Amino acid sequence: MPYARNSIDGTRVYFEDDGGGGAPVVFYGGLVDSVEAVRLSPIAQALPADQFCLVYVDHRGVGRSDKPHERAAYAMRLRVADAVSVLDAMGVRRAHFVGTSYGGRLCFGIGEHAPDRVLSLVIGGQQPNRMDPDTALGRLITESLAASRAGGTMEPFVDALAKWAGAPLPADKRALWLDNDPAAIEAASAAMLAESDIAVNLRSWQFRCLLFVGAADVDFFDGAQRAAREIPNAEFVPLAGLDHIGAHLDQDPVLAAVLRTLDADAQGDSDAQADVDVWALGLAARGVVHGEEHSTKRTLMPR
Repeated sequence: MPYARNSIDGTRVYFEDDGGGGAPVVFYGGLVDSVEAVRLSPIAQALPADQFCLVYVDHRGVGRSDKPHERAAYAMRLRVADAVSVLDAMGVRRAHFVGTSYGGRLCFGIGEHAPDRVLSLVIGGQQPNRMDPDTALGRLITESLAASRAGGTMEPFVDALAKWAGAPLPADKRALWLDNDPAAIEAASAAMLAESDIAVNLRSWQFRCLLFVGAADVDFFDGAQRAAREIPNAEFVPLAGLDHIGAHLDQDPVLAAVLRTLDADAQGDSDAQADVDVWALGLAARGVVHGEEHSTKRTLMPR
């Protein structure tokens, strides 16, 4: 099995490399998303495998990666070192990174602490500042994960997410989210909620970034929009009518912008990127055309 080993603390990180001759695109999902769950995401399924080298990674604490139970093991510097160790194991200098929710927060950390390893960042449903554990979502996460750790099952947490979403979760996602170690996930979440700002030098970032977030995501929308304004080469895409979980599950409206971001290095960074061939994303089979189904606005942030 393909593992990378963190050079700081020796943690083993599981990843899957699908090969391909193009630039590497490294995927990180949410707090409880294993490689199998990330593979189900619309972005992962839409990217042309013949144009990119697609790589999927289990966060420490998730899937087949090591699962420490101590909060200190999930410090951002260690998580960034995990990402670097995967590139080193592949013999790759730089990569595109796609991260959503918890994975999006990691992408901010990679951009801040390992900018020389970045081709571009696609960040969904996150912002780079200290999180407020006293919001409704923060309390839901803390309380339900405490119950999950005490009971030895992820059911309280997964059920709480479904209640927050206001609808049953997709059966495949629910099964994968339940297949996690409650103690490891609770430790990872506690570390995230306790950490300070993770990216304070956004104006110095030189790589291309795409930030997308649900317009109804009260926890992350404002911070993500502010971050996009600070990053010199950022595009911001708000997803109308979606909250945090909705934007995590429904990424179709942002797919064309994702390919535009990933293609920038190969084709040049210009307004011509707006003319992405949506068919190359495999959207025709879904009946999704950029600008339809959701009121999705592309915003190039002012410099």
